Amino acid sequence: MSMFLASCRQVDDSEALPTIGPPSSAKRRRGGGGEWCKAVERVLGVVWFTLVFAVEFVLRSMWASDRKTPVSGGEGVELWPRKLATARFQLEDMKAVKSAVANATINDVLFEIILAGLFKYLDHRSPNPVRERIPIIGVAMVNLREQQGLQLIELNCGAGINRELSNSMKGNPGLRWGNKFGILLLPVHYHRSSGDPLEYLRKAKSMIDRKRKSLEAHFSYRIGDIVMTYIGARIVSLLNYRIVRSTTFTISNVLGPHKEIAVVGSPITYIRANSSSLPHVRLQNTCGSSFFVFPSLLQHME
Repeated sequence: MSMFLASCRQVDDSEALPTIGPPSSAKRRRGGGGEWCKAVERVLGVVWFTLVFAVEFVLRSMWASDRKTPVSGGEGVELWPRKLATARFQLEDMKAVKSAVANATINDVLFEIILAGLFKYLDHRSPNPVRERIPIIGVAMVNLREQQGLQLIELNCGAGINRELSNSMKGNPGLRWGNKFGILLLPVHYHRSSGDPLEYLRKAKSMIDRKRKSLEAHFSYRIGDIVMTYIGARIVSLLNYRIVRSTTFTISNVLGPHKEIAVVGSPITYIRANSSSLPHVRLQNTCGSSFFVFPSLLQHME
């Protein structure tokens, strides 16, 4: 992805590389004792939530699994034929929903939409009523790279591209090949609609806020990095497969560029990418569009 972005340029500036990620607007505050108390409270919250979620992550990677539902996958499901369904939502509509709940974000709204649809689908497809509050665990992949990555390296076309990249990485020890992402477990609990659609948003926001306060993604990345270094890629692959197989869905959110971009002089309207090689339901949302890929077990979804 970094190599692809490096080959793109901004539409209004043919020499400028794309910029991605949210703009950094955070400012440090200096205050009295009240600020110190809030800082200590935040640190304690990070430590507590990281400890709790790290234990849950280890249990999930070793033993625990979701209960079977009509959308559960399992070993071998990734080899089945798939179906793709898409849905597009207006950004203005999502902003209106976001404004109805204090401090909510567009990501919270997207997650709420997916949860509401998933729960309604369970109601429709389950031969027996789904037990209230049954836990359904999702997986989210979190990019841990800093903004200054491969996509910001000035590249020259030609035979020297690999040499230039190698020299750039040697001069920056924090820059290297390969993925750098952590895993977040997203626990949600099934519940029937109470008549208030915003209830999904409030519960989704509450769970996501706790995840934002933890270092679970960094913990999972370090575990994988240590296992990869001292045991080998095969064990890392088995652990990742075990985590995905024991959960119900995957959700990812890909940040788009700040400005319109072009590749080889041709403006890009949109790019849709999806992976269907996971042993369960795949839910991917990007830039206001949601993508659902179901195993063929759910071939009667229409």
